[in-house]
Amino acid sequence: MIPCYVSGKGLHATDITWSFKTSVISMLESTGVGYDTRFSYYRKQFPKKSTEQLARIVCDPIEYYDIDWPEYRAMHKRSMAKEEMATRFMLERDLMFQRQAQVAIYCFDEAGFGSGVNVMRFIYANKPILGFLNEEKTLSTINTSNILQLKAEFPHLVQLVEYRTLKQINQEIERYLSHFQQQPMPKKMHLVAADQS
Repeated sequence: MIPCYVSGKGLHATDITWSFKTSVISMLESTGVGYDTRFSYYRKQFPKKSTEQLARIVCDPIEYYDIDWPEYRAMHKRSMAKEEMATRFMLERDLMFQRQAQVAIYCFDEAGFGSGVNVMRFIYANKPILGFLNEEKTLSTINTSNILQLKAEFPHLVQLVEYRTLKQINQEIERYLSHFQQQPMPKKMHLVAADQS
């Protein structure tokens, strides 16, 4: 099973991104071709949730559901503002999920600045990205040219797929991951957090 980082817009996402993430995570769980590193981590915290329920939960910001967040907040409430606390807590978790993953699977339909940051982390780590776009769903505020530049500049790492249905997405991911299993793993650099001193 290939560890994957299934992602897209986070905080202000709509059903476009939620449907993508929940469908992909459910497909990975049912086929066994791979798994989402975030979902796998939170399966231990929520063992009684169904795959569909947990897949939807992990679409939200981590501080909305991580059971360790209240304790972390209590420990740091005197030394950090709440926004900084949430950011550092999220970053610690998210970098762990990214390090564990061998492939990023991305919905770019609502992609924002955070998506760009995460995508560049994978590129810097020499890890491949399978991205999806639907011209009919892509927000008017999204500059598609910026996404196409990733493919143009990093063709050895970035593959973009124009899709119409969730079924098409899942079929493409299954094909991609099956092929990926047969390829030698590229040499990786480590994902690291920025110096915050």
